[in-house]
Amino acid sequence: MVTGCGSESPRQELVRAAVQRHLVGIEGYELSRTRCTDDPSPWFVSQPASVFVCTVGRTDGSCDWYRVELEGGVPEVALDTRNGGCVLPF
Repeated sequence: MVTGCGSESPRQELVRAAVQRHLVGIEGYELSRTRCTDDPSPWFVSQPASVFVCTVGRTDGSCDWYRVELEGGVPEVALDTRNGGCVLPF
């Protein structure tokens, strides 16, 4: 499936929502500024990923990175890098 710019795939949305749920109630985050990597699509053929990286905006303007492992459809969320930058690495 080819999607337009700015839209999320279903798996990307699942991962983003998991990170946002993980951070609900924790001060200092702007959850609306959560962005996550997607499944890789070399030559437009999507391959399922098991690890995703998400950047989450902080109220001070910086962003933290979260690592999400998706095994068996269940996302496991963990802080990866504090102040990692607001642009995803890939």
